[in-house]
Amino acid sequence: MLLSVIIPAYNEESRLLPILKAATAHFDEKFPKSFELIVVDDGSTDNTAEIARSYASDHPNASLLQYGRNRGKGYAVRHGMLAAKAEWRLFCDADLATPIEEFDVVYSKMLTDRSEIGIGSRPLRESHLLVHQPWYRELLGRLFNKVVQMLAVPGIQDTQCGFKIFSARAAKDIFSLCVLDRFAFDAEALYLAQRLGYKISEVPIRWSHKPGSKVSMIRDGSRMILDLLRIRSLHRNVAQSATQEAGQA
Repeated sequence: MLLSVIIPAYNEESRLLPILKAATAHFDEKFPKSFELIVVDDGSTDNTAEIARSYASDHPNASLLQYGRNRGKGYAVRHGMLAAKAEWRLFCDADLATPIEEFDVVYSKMLTDRSEIGIGSRPLRESHLLVHQPWYRELLGRLFNKVVQMLAVPGIQDTQCGFKIFSARAAKDIFSLCVLDRFAFDAEALYLAQRLGYKISEVPIRWSHKPGSKVSMIRDGSRMILDLLRIRSLHRNVAQSATQEAGQA
């Protein structure tokens, strides 16, 4: 198995089928019979699970994971990453804000860089934002990333884009240590990646804003900041790798 595609889904009945079809079409050509699609239902109250289950009944390489109540996107991604079987593991948002074809771009850069983690990044000069977020969300997003760099993940321009690839080794090492269940989980995962000495390729992508975001700037913003403040203390006992120490010397 070369690739696992993990799709965290909470009340995504209107958007789930298009990403399943797009991923199947793309990876059937790229990795025939060597990829799996994993929909992780995060306690949806709509028909998300039924759609995933129906799709899986016609596509043996697709599956549905459930664990009952809503736990948060971080929990869903962690659950899927640790259940996946493939050599490479992509998690992507169900809204297709990043087209599934951008896997080729990120994966190619990872191979060139010999890195085990590749992340799509929106603010890079070469990125192509086809549809921008509303100006206030874009501004708040940039401010939040500045805080992320100060508190947890220096040097990464975009920790929150929902399009990231991990090697099996990196996924197991990192997500087995993650504990944050909500929207700061990306920063936690990348903090651990840097702490453990993994090389991260940050790659420009095509991206389009899609309405219907589950993130509320007012409701979730303060919680995300509090989670960022917790990351270092949560993982203070994680030994810094020799590679990372050398890089900081």
